[in-house]
Amino acid sequence: MTLIAESKYTSPWPGGVPSSLKVKASAFKFDISSLMLSKPYSLVEGDTVKGMILRVEDADKKEYPELIGKEIEFVIYPLLLNDYLFISKSDWEEKFREFGLVLSFYLSVKLNCAITKSGTSIDLYTKADISI
Repeated sequence: MTLIAESKYTSPWPGGVPSSLKVKASAFKFDISSLMLSKPYSLVEGDTVKGMILRVEDADKKEYPELIGKEIEFVIYPLLLNDYLFISKSDWEEKFREFGLVLSFYLSVKLNCAITKSGTSIDLYTKADISI
């Protein structure tokens, strides 16, 4: 079971990547309610969330079927009531940049597990698929 998250559009963080995440994160992020991720699983800034790509679409509605089913990693940045999920630098460079997805794009993902900075792996929503 998983947390299924869909972005309206994934776009660069206006001020650049938060300094605490610069080593691991790209500037591309989307947000979800912290009530669905960081709060119930006690995740903090810099923890990672792993999942699988369900759909990618650019601003012109062109789909990228070659990315469907690929693993993806995010770095979490909780702020107020939202969790900003920054695509990992390596995933953005390997998967999105090379397809020219450098402005904004739609992204739907299954989030399977979180990994804390101490290395503890936490499975997400093990009894149900939750869509947000």
